[in-house]
Amino acid sequence: MRLFISSVLVLAFIGRCLAAQCACSTGNVNVRSGASLSNSVLTVLRTGNCLPYRGDQTTSGGITWAHVNYNNQNGWISTSYVRIGACSGGTTSGGSGVQLPGCPRIITRSQWHAAAPSSTIGHLSSTPRYVFIHHGASPACFTEATCTSRVQGYQRYHMQSHGWSDIGYSFVVGEDGNVYEARGWDEIGAHTYGYNSVGLGICIIGDFTSKVPNSAALSAVKQLIDCGVRNNKISATYTLRGHRDMGSTSCPGTKLYELIKTWPHYT
Repeated sequence: MRLFISSVLVLAFIGRCLAAQCACSTGNVNVRSGASLSNSVLTVLRTGNCLPYRGDQTTSGGITWAHVNYNNQNGWISTSYVRIGACSGGTTSGGSGVQLPGCPRIITRSQWHAAAPSSTIGHLSSTPRYVFIHHGASPACFTEATCTSRVQGYQRYHMQSHGWSDIGYSFVVGEDGNVYEARGWDEIGAHTYGYNSVGLGICIIGDFTSKVPNSAALSAVKQLIDCGVRNNKISATYTLRGHRDMGSTSCPGTKLYELIKTWPHYT
């Protein structure tokens, strides 16, 4: 009996150790529903992001696959594109690559259940020197659940109506005070025609034609930009502009546009 109890304790200890391990991507990689290239893509795990590692691997089609937990589903990732180790800071889903020091809370793509991009997008070739402010021209949101639904709607609209490979923005901000990872810090966006390869696009959920966003959203945008500068994701001498400065559009709404013209770095 004593030996049996000891064995149970050892197994429990091993289980806890495995639960504390993460599979962190070394490059953008598909998370699939099974250990085969023929299985469906659940999401794309962006560079530096992590998912909980379930502790086992299998080889299929000449590829070794790591078993991971994606939103309580079984997921499989090629071990060629992940590093398996202790979860940084206890993080078990999503965000060391996007949740940089000093950033507001960023809801990762895996957390808001983003669809996988329909094609490869490509990385920005240099540190962005522009930040463009947009609004979604949509109903507002004040809770994480509602904002998540809005972001999913933006992605569907961009991919299905525009035929883009993914949601166009770099980040989306809700009046819940959260930032939602769209294409993120490093991917070329589809937000500001002619400037996608040199700037980041930040969209605030809502319509700001006749009012400004609440303080939670505005604070999150400012903190996100400052965080990007401190972590070399945005040039320290960046130029801030509204979407309408670069083309024929009412975006980001008259009241928000008037406000950002008072912010530092606006020209």
